Amino acid sequence: MKLKSLFAIVALALSCSAFADPSVSLTYDQKDKLNSSQINYVYGLNIGMKLSDGLGVEARMEDEKVDKGDGTQKQEGLAQVKMSYDIATGTMFTPYVAGALGHKNKATLDFNFWVAEAGVKAKFGDFGVRYGYRRRTAFDNSTTNAYDTDEQTVALSYSITKKDTINVAYKQERANDSVSSEYNTKGIYYTRSF
Repeated sequence: MKLKSLFAIVALALSCSAFADPSVSLTYDQKDKLNSSQINYVYGLNIGMKLSDGLGVEARMEDEKVDKGDGTQKQEGLAQVKMSYDIATGTMFTPYVAGALGHKNKATLDFNFWVAEAGVKAKFGDFGVRYGYRRRTAFDNSTTNAYDTDEQTVALSYSITKKDTINVAYKQERANDSVSSEYNTKGIYYTRSF
């Protein structure tokens, strides 16, 4: 998935917005690499749509600055498209499942990956809480780009208005191989619904 494909995805998402409930999110994550002084600063943009019967689609782009802690830095990028499904329970709890396909661009290599995710959301008036589990790995699971990690997320949200929401999250990403990196992450996100 190259840059042209990403623009095509974003254009498709925007063109479909007339038929769905669109939203745009600006995201910021600080990923602290375990057993290292490295910190990754991740700036993201999500364009999402809620379709019918709990189905949703989201396009995501990331720009990641990797600060190695020794005065050197590098830049990475990510593009991903995710489908999600909220399972209605008639209660304040909403389980969900999701799957995504994406492309990671690192300083020395590019590769495609897949994501499987499951979790549960709960709403308490203007406040919300979410727990999510994510598995992510590269299609080409070689030793140079395994990207094979599990991540657990706890997120809190507050609806400022009916259209504006702020989220904060804490994530623990752990490797399933000897190549992938492990991180503890703090994030803050702003979402505007239309």
